[in-house]
Amino acid sequence: ICEQCCQAEGSIRCMSCTGVHAWCGPCAVKAHRNLPFHKVQRWNGTHYQATSLMDLGFLWHVGHGGGPCPQAQENPNPEESGYVSGEGPPNYRRSSRSQMTIVHTEGIFTHEVSWCSCPGSDPIDLHLSLLRERLFPASISKPKTAFTFEVLNHFLIDALECKTSAMSFYQKLKRFTNNAFPDRVPVEYRELMRVSRLWRDLKHRKWFGFGHDTELDPGEGGLALFCPACPQPGINLPPDWKARYDRQYVIDGNFTAQHMKMNKPEMDVSLSDGKGYMVSEIPYQSHLQQSVDNKERSTCSNHRAINAANINKSNLRSTGIGATACARHGCFVPHSVVDFQKGERYMNTDYSICNALSYHSENITTALVIYDVGCQWSVNFRSQVKSSSSLFLPSGLEIIPAVGKFHLAAHKLSCFPRYSLNFVKGAGHLDGEILETLWAPFNKISPTARSMTQAHRQEVYDDHMRDSNWKKLVGIVPSLLKKYKTSNKCLEDMNQAYEQLNAVLDPNKVAQWELDAVKAEADRGEALDIYLLRGDKAPTFHEAQLKLGKNPVSSSANLGSVAWLAEGISIEDSQ
Repeated sequence: ICEQCCQAEGSIRCMSCTGVHAWCGPCAVKAHRNLPFHKVQRWNGTHYQATSLMDLGFLWHVGHGGGPCPQAQENPNPEESGYVSGEGPPNYRRSSRSQMTIVHTEGIFTHEVSWCSCPGSDPIDLHLSLLRERLFPASISKPKTAFTFEVLNHFLIDALECKTSAMSFYQKLKRFTNNAFPDRVPVEYRELMRVSRLWRDLKHRKWFGFGHDTELDPGEGGLALFCPACPQPGINLPPDWKARYDRQYVIDGNFTAQHMKMNKPEMDVSLSDGKGYMVSEIPYQSHLQQSVDNKERSTCSNHRAINAANINKSNLRSTGIGATACARHGCFVPHSVVDFQKGERYMNTDYSICNALSYHSENITTALVIYDVGCQWSVNFRSQVKSSSSLFLPSGLEIIPAVGKFHLAAHKLSCFPRYSLNFVKGAGHLDGEILETLWAPFNKISPTARSMTQAHRQEVYDDHMRDSNWKKLVGIVPSLLKKYKTSNKCLEDMNQAYEQLNAVLDPNKVAQWELDAVKAEADRGEALDIYLLRGDKAPTFHEAQLKLGKNPVSSSANLGSVAWLAEGISIEDSQ
């Protein structure tokens, strides 16, 4: 018996409602007046069989809180939530209706929709009526498909946290709808791809304060977050900040983030070119055309980043990406991520570094730039900037080049004192390799982004970099607090060890070493060679044998002692 009317047979149950219920068809429709995405089943005499609310007579009234439009009746006194079959109650005038496919987190649903007939409602504005119902239409004119705000938010979070592709996400929805026969479910994959891009762009513009002013342009990097702890004049510094702060950057490339050439690039539409972390396409391409390709190979070690600059793959538009981030906290710098065309060339990285150095850095005089091949890059960087019309640096900025601690081990020995972070004041315990950890999640989305359009790929990478910076932002306080406590403990231990070492050294030598260290820090370059390890080369076996043979013979020594020692060493080596 129906639990609501207590008259008809309760053959309908809902699999989405909490608890156990039994309704007749009309009562089930009334109970789900504002729950259109619940899944119901009907008892057929032997078992429960899946059905839908639309099959039970559910009519989705757009507007008026889910009730019928009063203008659809001559004597407006609606008490019922909707009718599909027949003519409805007495004096009921049938309003405009259409059937729509609606995608929700619980699956894909088909509903009969009754549009509002009130004065002022225009059939051209059906998409606005859907938006008021928290439904995003797949098209503006005569929409037949819509996505709930909830499912679009789920897709964005799934893509950011689980690295889920649009195809995998839609396949999941199809199985939620009909796990036995998913092929019978309407295919709205292309609509999901298009609507999700629009939804992502609208959300970001709203979050950054541009959602309600269509005339205001966000500008380069205007839809991007940056590090809350790095010094940014006019944003997070006190009025007397000058000469007290510097910036620290790290740059690195990712050759997994490739991009295939598009068949019809003229059909691509960009929604936020240059507004996030990747640079604007047209100015960047203009810079590449004006720049001269420097094909000289590395004079330090056989660095892959430089020697791979001549590698070209004909089917790829981009062989990877290069990014600049703050070295201490690992936040991507807005409008500084570039595409590679033939490996990691200086013309690419120079553009990224110049954009990063110019981002919110007015009157900052010192910048530490950590690069895997900093020893080679820093040689001609200034001259490349002067000769280029598309590269700019803040005036009076001093750049200190360095190499990350992991990559420094692959350099020549002479690079150690000149580019080691151990000899840069203020570098602290920086390792200069934080971008390597940030690339790990990007490698999971690279296969999906590889075949996207250029604009779509840019938006996806911007979204993931923005999310990475957001996680850094919300976790910066406990992270800095933990590091502060650790550094205080380490400082006490190091001071104690330093004092113990000074106590056993010659004070005159210590004073001279301190003067040398101050001079090396000021002059840098070759002046830092004072830290270069110098050690005498160990003599070879034959040199040691010859030296022993030339020693004067003592009165107690045997003439055959040298030969005896040499024979003993030979026997030991042979074992």
